[in-house]
Amino acid sequence: MPPKHKNIKRKANKGKILFVEDDKFLAEMFRQKLVIDGYTPIIAHTAISAILALREENPLAIILDIVLPDSECWMIMEYLRRKKDYRPVPIILLTNWDNAEYRRKAQELKADAFIVKANTMPEQILKIMEKLIKQYKQKPVKQYRQPI
Repeated sequence: MPPKHKNIKRKANKGKILFVEDDKFLAEMFRQKLVIDGYTPIIAHTAISAILALREENPLAIILDIVLPDSECWMIMEYLRRKKDYRPVPIILLTNWDNAEYRRKAQELKADAFIVKANTMPEQILKIMEKLIKQYKQKPVKQYRQPI
């Protein structure tokens, strides 16, 4: 007898979310959660693949691991700041390393949220993301990037 599968009701497509994480297990867990919550996930495991995805996609938000195998997230954030046709979107930084230097750099590059992975469930991260997306949709363009 085949195993029974729960029917997962998916919400209507709310848009694309870029999730940049080198931990493939965590990336897959977030991919599934994003799909269930009605988003189209774009998964990147390196800074280079994230920049390539940003050139092709127009995500509503970016969830970004700070430490990646080929760089730290700062390269991606600096790329976005220099990109002339970039529509500002929330950038949520994830890290296992909660230290003053990372927080200072995140604030300097105007990240919207700084989240320690071990202290936060995926559902909480997505609630923060949805709140930020809503705020961005309501702000005039010149008021983007509130300090964390």
